[in-house]
Amino acid sequence: MIRPAPRIGALAAGLAVLLLGAPLQAEEPISPSAFGAYAEGYTLYFTEGGEYFGAETYAPGRTTLWQFRFGDCVRGTWRAHGGQICFRYEDGDGEEICWRMLRDEKGLFARLLGDGPDAGMELRVVRRDREPLRCGGPTA
Repeated sequence: MIRPAPRIGALAAGLAVLLLGAPLQAEEPISPSAFGAYAEGYTLYFTEGGEYFGAETYAPGRTTLWQFRFGDCVRGTWRAHGGQICFRYEDGDGEEICWRMLRDEKGLFARLLGDGPDAGMELRVVRRDREPLRCGGPTA
């Protein structure tokens, strides 16, 4: 009598080891052109570690309007640099801030590149809508 059970059992055990050892959150890079198609005409809302971080409106011509938490807004631009997305803001010192856009089973997120103290920081997109930002500032 042929006993296939040990072979099937060994195969199942090997498959279980492969599956359990596989990363639970596979990351897929998003190209700058795919990001532009996703973001243009929308406001994206970001969290860091589950806490609200800020929002950014993406307009035609790769222009943006960023609002950190509940503060004032600042205008900026973005450009593709290889597989990165790099931003420059009017209130900055001219320095570019570059991110890699990624997708996992939870959705889209950005990882800060570079060698500064915040390198590796991740911002997760938690909402996307067509509502313009309401920027703070003095009221009349």
